[in-house]
Amino acid sequence: MSKKAEIFQEYLTSHNLTMFTRQDLNDQLQTSIFRSAFSIDGQNIPFIIVVDESAFAMLQVQIAPEAVTNDNKLKVYDAVNNWNISLKPFKYVVDNEGSLILTCCMMNADGQMDGDKTNAMMNIILDYLTKEYKNILAAIG
Repeated sequence: MSKKAEIFQEYLTSHNLTMFTRQDLNDQLQTSIFRSAFSIDGQNIPFIIVVDESAFAMLQVQIAPEAVTNDNKLKVYDAVNNWNISLKPFKYVVDNEGSLILTCCMMNADGQMDGDKTNAMMNIILDYLTKEYKNILAAIG
């Protein structure tokens, strides 16, 4: 586990945020993946926070698994492009399996991990998805 992951784990513990499980990859960057889920409209929407020794941490939310098909590919990519033009704090991507992922890159300088900033971004994303989740699914469906 990286120093940043230790700092984030301490933050979670001290703030009694028990909804995460941690997976340590033991790779060159000492990557740790913190897994959880948002509950939106009765569905659990999985997300991860990837913490390593780089200057960045990634927050990724799986909006819709295997969302892209041959039939809707252009529609989904057009929606993703339009959302990415208007959204500032995070962006949408489609992964290799065709899943729609909301991703946010957060900078954490000098081996630090700002738990308050990460928690604030989780709340921003949760607020956004609470308002827009049905519209997102309709746009790609």
